Amino acid sequence: MLKALKKKFELIVFTASQRDYAEPILNFLDPKEEIFDYRFYREMCLTASDGRYVKDLRIFGGRKLKDIVIVDNSAFSFGEQIENGVPIIPFIYDKRDKEFLKLQKYLELILESYDVRTFNKEAFKLHKCHQYQNH
Repeated sequence: MLKALKKKFELIVFTASQRDYAEPILNFLDPKEEIFDYRFYREMCLTASDGRYVKDLRIFGGRKLKDIVIVDNSAFSFGEQIENGVPIIPFIYDKRDKEFLKLQKYLELILESYDVRTFNKEAFKLHKCHQYQNH
């Protein structure tokens, strides 16, 4: 799936994990460093008042937010740009898991969109959860 997406997208890993933990996993997934264009770790995240890590997409200079999608199993992680987020359930080893195939289809659909935020807003309606939280 990653190799197929790499043909159409710039793939950047942005994890709240520490580099020492994440690097061996990423090296296993991409041993020749051909899939992931960049790797960002915990030190690039913002820290919320409750200690959770938030990924602020504005660190990707030279890119417009309308063109950036963040896929994460924690909507809190992309709370700074909620409409850029594509939520996904956590992977638990199961050969019947089809989430990545669903994700790949969704991401290929999003290529047709002028602004990924509009596409995501309609698909996931996360802004409604965010509005509720602010009340």
